[in-house]
Amino acid sequence: MVAINTLLAVLPILAAAPAVMANHFILTHKMLVTTRLDPIVNPGGISGHVHTIAGASSFDKTMDYAKSRSASCTTAAVSEDKSNYWTPQMYYYNPTDASFTMIPVSVMNTYYLTRPGYTGEKITAFPDGLRMISGNPFRKTFDASNPDNAAISYVCLGGAPETRNDPEWFQRNSFFNHNCPGGMRAQVNFRSCWDGKNLDSSDHVSHMAWPSGGVDGGTCPSTHPVHLPMLFYEVIYDVQNFPYNNNGTTWVFAQGDTSGYGFHGDFVNGWPSLINGTNILQQAIDQCEVGGVLENCPPFVPFLNSAAAGACQPANAKVNEDIGDGHGIKALPGNNPVTISGSTYVSTANNSAIGYVATTSTIPANYSYVGCIAEGSAGRALTGASWVSNTAMTRGACVSYCSDKGFAYAGVEYGQECYCDNTLRNGASSSTLVDDAKCGTSCAALNTENCGGGSLLNLWVNPSKVQVAKASTVAPGYVQVGCVAEGQNGHAFGGYRVRI
Repeated sequence: MVAINTLLAVLPILAAAPAVMANHFILTHKMLVTTRLDPIVNPGGISGHVHTIAGASSFDKTMDYAKSRSASCTTAAVSEDKSNYWTPQMYYYNPTDASFTMIPVSVMNTYYLTRPGYTGEKITAFPDGLRMISGNPFRKTFDASNPDNAAISYVCLGGAPETRNDPEWFQRNSFFNHNCPGGMRAQVNFRSCWDGKNLDSSDHVSHMAWPSGGVDGGTCPSTHPVHLPMLFYEVIYDVQNFPYNNNGTTWVFAQGDTSGYGFHGDFVNGWPSLINGTNILQQAIDQCEVGGVLENCPPFVPFLNSAAAGACQPANAKVNEDIGDGHGIKALPGNNPVTISGSTYVSTANNSAIGYVATTSTIPANYSYVGCIAEGSAGRALTGASWVSNTAMTRGACVSYCSDKGFAYAGVEYGQECYCDNTLRNGASSSTLVDDAKCGTSCAALNTENCGGGSLLNLWVNPSKVQVAKASTVAPGYVQVGCVAEGQNGHAFGGYRVRI
């Protein structure tokens, strides 16, 4: 989940967003998954380059509106926004060993800007299944008069006060010539005028058009008369954690772009048409005031769940390849060519993807998921056996560990701790479940699934192994009298006694 202090750090920099903000609301995301998939441009297959994706857990190599709506969760704080939003992954080029390392994304903000145009056009909610892209991953030049070019821009965060009047630090349309102490924010606007007929087009762009004022809004043309909200993405890459190469390439997008002109964004709509007869996106467009704070938007309030957004994990497989997460790789995934110091470099490294790999681990047969439970009030819920690993822990690894030892219950906690037992102890109970979102700590060995939380367990059970206390058998002819006190001067029964 995006921490409150992270969100507060982002909000003051909104002044560098589009020149005309108008009414808007902002969805702040943690990233769902980073992989070489793109269901718009490369449906059903492997994309040409790596993307970082936010939004619905159902993201997959093939998407339709039904699949979007089937998601169990979303990284958006509004739980009914089952849309997906994605952009290219950025890499750091290390000139010492000619390697590429992923630059993490700290946060993605998706703005919904409602600009009614000069004639007061009605802003209409996205139609079911709309998809579109903005930007060109292979663009090498900049034309300020072209709104498709102007839609891409960058802000360098964390500059000292004296940089405010330095043109080298002004918002621009390509990479900066220096590092950014607070990260670099990549920005992309989307066309907001729809032709009213097509949910997509062959180029994924022409069913949409720019309003008369380009990225700053305006009136829609007659060919595309339906005015939709203007989407605007902010993606903050943590470039400050990597050195700046003064004499060569530093930042590279996954498709091989070293200029920044090739930044782009993709969108698949997953908002609901109706909930109890109401289109909540349309209500938000009609009712929400300037400011962008979700809590001030009444139609969204019943659906706000930041905890669930922070705990959301992908449900489907990703491409099985090394994408340089936390370490250098010798070639960009897909062996995309990179121009370095004027020369085009094509790796000969064999980094071809080998099919797909699940984003969740496999749970042993006969174990079923119980839910997220709290530890016992007087001690641990499971005390039969335990295992801790900050390198190998997954849900499946924990349940397998407990199963191999013959235990009925398996619980994983705090990302790396596994506990087993044949019964729940110390006041813990499977009948009182905690919101699953609270068990939102990523597994140590698989960051696309969750392994409990602080004093919270994701719990599984094999019912056939649960120990249940059985009542003893009473000999025929005997009936229970009740509970009586011992005699005042000794035992109530003075006959034989046997100690076993």
